[in-house]
Amino acid sequence: MSTAVVESKVQELCEQIALMLNVDSVDADTPIAELGVDSLNIVEVILICEQLYPGVMNPENLVFDEHTTLKEMDTQLLENSAEI
Repeated sequence: MSTAVVESKVQELCEQIALMLNVDSVDADTPIAELGVDSLNIVEVILICEQLYPGVMNPENLVFDEHTTLKEMDTQLLENSAEI
């Protein structure tokens, strides 16, 4: 059994969140609340994460709040990646 090599997708995550928010770009080090992500579109963020990080188990269980940055989300998703 081998472990999948999962690479950081923080740049892609930033691009997808920027598209969702209809802005030119977002900074990976800015807390998501300051980017304009609110409780209504957090489900969209989870769906984006499911698409970008297919090996992650239960992305709904990830811990993030309005102070979490996209870079921190990327790290959590990589740490929670499933082994293949």
